[in-house]
Amino acid sequence: MLEYSLPVGNKDIINIARNAFNLVDPRLIGHGARVSFLVFQMLKEDGSYTPSEMRNLLILAALHDIGAYKTEEIDRMVEFETKEVWNHSIYGYLFFHYFTPFEDWDLVILYHHMPWNRLRKMADVPERIREAAQILNLADRADIYFGSSDYTDGYQRFVEFLRRQEGLSYSPRVSGLFRRLGPEVLDWLAVQGHDYCLPQEVSAQFDSTMEEVPFTEDERKALLRMLTYVIDFRSSHTVTHTITTTVISEELAVRMLDNGDDVRDVICGAMLHDLGKIGIPVEILEYPGKLSPQAMRVMRTHVDLTENILGTNVSARVRDIALRHHEKLDGSGYPRGLNAESLDMPQRIVAVADIISALTGTRSYKDAFSKEKTVSILGDMAEKGLIDSVIVSMFVENYDTIMGAVQKRSRPILDKYHEMQRQYQVLAGKMRGRNSQASGES
Repeated sequence: MLEYSLPVGNKDIINIARNAFNLVDPRLIGHGARVSFLVFQMLKEDGSYTPSEMRNLLILAALHDIGAYKTEEIDRMVEFETKEVWNHSIYGYLFFHYFTPFEDWDLVILYHHMPWNRLRKMADVPERIREAAQILNLADRADIYFGSSDYTDGYQRFVEFLRRQEGLSYSPRVSGLFRRLGPEVLDWLAVQGHDYCLPQEVSAQFDSTMEEVPFTEDERKALLRMLTYVIDFRSSHTVTHTITTTVISEELAVRMLDNGDDVRDVICGAMLHDLGKIGIPVEILEYPGKLSPQAMRVMRTHVDLTENILGTNVSARVRDIALRHHEKLDGSGYPRGLNAESLDMPQRIVAVADIISALTGTRSYKDAFSKEKTVSILGDMAEKGLIDSVIVSMFVENYDTIMGAVQKRSRPILDKYHEMQRQYQVLAGKMRGRNSQASGES
């Protein structure tokens, strides 16, 4: 396996993550960024967190709802007086636990909707985790409160609510941290009804703090992997699509490209190529059959959505490799209808790898195609001038070796997927049990 890294800074990778998550549901646009900033202010007010701890908690805050993609739960999440929304908390915790080096804080995600009168009794949860979960919980609810048309009286009413909830929903200490921020919190959030965001000078201050402790190469790769796997994990039939496309792209690139930077860019472009699918409804991703023309038009927008997510946060080279994986040499592809003259070898490699991944993978409407059928379809597409015949020949010549690498590299991801599903059931039962116990005590 080739060692690689995406040459971006803290701000770039967090921007990619924020942009992607904003596509999950219009009601969540900017929510993670604002919650992260409120957490930032409360951590500063507390004064006991190191720069590294602050950075890691701000990442968790920015992506705290990364497990949310089911509309019915989001409906409850965006209600101020929300009750028992565990699905996204559990999945978010599992994504951080299995795919990032921030496992010291991942329980903060799991318990960020747990009321204080229950959380404080959980002796198996470290005190620092309980406090951080409470800070995230309060920041989350404050953003929902200040952004709701039903709660327009602002800071004073929210403070009165906090005083009533001290010892119940929120710990007195964390409630006190928020109150010490003062009414300036509304200026920080720049409230304008539902269309609101952080002022530029506030964003600059936050970004400066995020850059204070740079990500290591392993941390950057881990965050990128988590983000790309979140997309696949929304649909059980695409759970290894990104890693399969990436492995095939890498195997072809090392055989066909002389420049190491080009190989790295191919790998990164392949990993990022389907980020926009986070904005495609699950019912379309999982549709058990041929999509209608209308649904296909929606599906094809994932490329444009990927472009919006990446923005200027990656190099133009990596961005174009990611965005051109559905273009065809004869100009019949999408979204730009580019032809052979506009498509270089790295872009062609990822385009072919994506097709191979689709053919050899399962879908809700098909089983994996055999070697013979896969080779036949690729040969037919090359003969028609749709994809590069040299790349197809290279793949066919090395079919068993390349697909062996795919199987070897995909296995750990599948194992994690199944383990996450098992852990989800365990944790969901644990949450229900604690809820029943708390109800019995009340």
